[in-house]
Amino acid sequence: MDTPTSQEAEMFSTEALNGHPIGVFMNQCPDPCQLVAVEFECGKCCKKACNARIVGIGGGFLSLAAFNPCPGIVIKLFGEEGVIDTEYAQCALIRLDRVCSIEVGFPANATPTCPGV
Repeated sequence: MDTPTSQEAEMFSTEALNGHPIGVFMNQCPDPCQLVAVEFECGKCCKKACNARIVGIGGGFLSLAAFNPCPGIVIKLFGEEGVIDTEYAQCALIRLDRVCSIEVGFPANATPTCPGV
């Protein structure tokens, strides 16, 4: 699998991840290499990053890389009526204080649970 980060960067990130509660959570999952979905707040909106894997935590950020390079990380923007926009990325940094949930083995079309949406 092609990755947008070097092996050295991922090894450092793995050490940082293991020292954080999210790392403890991921270590308890049956397959830590499974793809994840991360719901997070962005202003007054809720976004959900799908087709991602967690590669690290540092400086108050959660670092994601695409689980599969095509289509990359699928970032859905949700409003009151459901999905209102979709973006794509190979990597993403999300502020930890904005993360609403991390799902492992999530349904592809799940609705977000961010407050106020």
